[in-house]
Amino acid sequence: MNLKEKIAAANDHAVNELINANPVWVDIQPAGKVVDGLEPNMILHSGPPIDFADMVPLHRRGMISGALYEGLAKSEDEAIAKLNKGEIKVSSALDHNTVGAGTGIITASVAMMVVENKSNGARAATFPAEGPFQGGLCGWGLFSEDIAANLRYMRDELFPVLRELIKRRDGLPIKPILAEGMQMGDENHTRQSAADLLFIRQILPDLFRMDIPRDTMLKCMDYIVKTPRFFHCYGQGASMAALLSAKGTPYSTMTVAFGGNGVEYGIKVAGMGTDEWFTAPSMMMKGRYTSSQFSEKDQLPWIGDSCVVECAGLGGLAAAASPIVCNLRGLKLKDAIALTREMQEICIASNPNYPIPNLDFDFLPCGIDIRKVVKTGIAPEIHGGMFNHDGGLIGAGSARIPMLCFEKAIKAFAAKYRE
Repeated sequence: MNLKEKIAAANDHAVNELINANPVWVDIQPAGKVVDGLEPNMILHSGPPIDFADMVPLHRRGMISGALYEGLAKSEDEAIAKLNKGEIKVSSALDHNTVGAGTGIITASVAMMVVENKSNGARAATFPAEGPFQGGLCGWGLFSEDIAANLRYMRDELFPVLRELIKRRDGLPIKPILAEGMQMGDENHTRQSAADLLFIRQILPDLFRMDIPRDTMLKCMDYIVKTPRFFHCYGQGASMAALLSAKGTPYSTMTVAFGGNGVEYGIKVAGMGTDEWFTAPSMMMKGRYTSSQFSEKDQLPWIGDSCVVECAGLGGLAAAASPIVCNLRGLKLKDAIALTREMQEICIASNPNYPIPNLDFDFLPCGIDIRKVVKTGIAPEIHGGMFNHDGGLIGAGSARIPMLCFEKAIKAFAAKYRE
């Protein structure tokens, strides 16, 4: 085969790993047991690799918070000293089998939801929503005794019950929830309202049938029902489990990871090295702020790996499924449909698992091809939340991935596979 034929065959294989993936929530375990390569003295973060000294203040604070929570340091000063010396290691979450949503702070003892791709056994781990604290340590990089106590409470009291529940039912398939949720108005990045309800419908009956104290049952129920966007972590885990299956496909030009650290934004490509990043300055989001007191000067450039869902064909690529999310930026239904149609121009295939009513039940695009991005000049649309420089969400909107990421990737690909 010539190079063009090899790329076509590789992309067909890679995109079918996405389409045929069967992600199932199978377990809850400490990160140290299920995140490949996570060392006891290591803290993970979102986005491309970056040294502690070069991080934005929000990320640096997250590193310090992670060190204090994990007991790697007894004070902020000690944590900073150890991080600067490399005695506490830092690593990109997307260089492992996990996702660093928001600040993406993950340490060895943090409880993780394990999602397995039953098609081939690939496993991804993703941290759960922290209940009333929302972003808390993992998402917002915050630390307090209350946040630490809540994480321990989740790990030691709530999750053993949920782990037993999920073991009894032999896992919970994620794809059917994603598919039905998108027919009900979710795009599964900014909005999971339908998916939350579909998840609750499956889990609560099993919880009520368990022979556990009523007080314990009610605590678990409150955590599941009262935590907004509870399902978000499962969508990320499902996306990562599918993308892991496509990683390392020789000759493939399909993207397999997206993420930002507030300084740089980066992508990975299936046919390149599994830890090879192609980066550009992290971009600003456009959208609607939660208060008139906020403006772009308060906003941190893109930080977080939750855009892994776009890489798998959800979120911004599924704009047509959720015009209510596009309405956050003043867009109309026709604009949402046009966005998804535009994304079709840069994708390898359509995913028959996700027929969308607003597209007359056409399927969502999937498998972003770096060649098509560069050729058309169309960058992928990604949805997400806007972070304040000091932490906390100040709005929601969207952004386009920097074209420079794809230009660097296509040059490196050409150099590697030149015949």
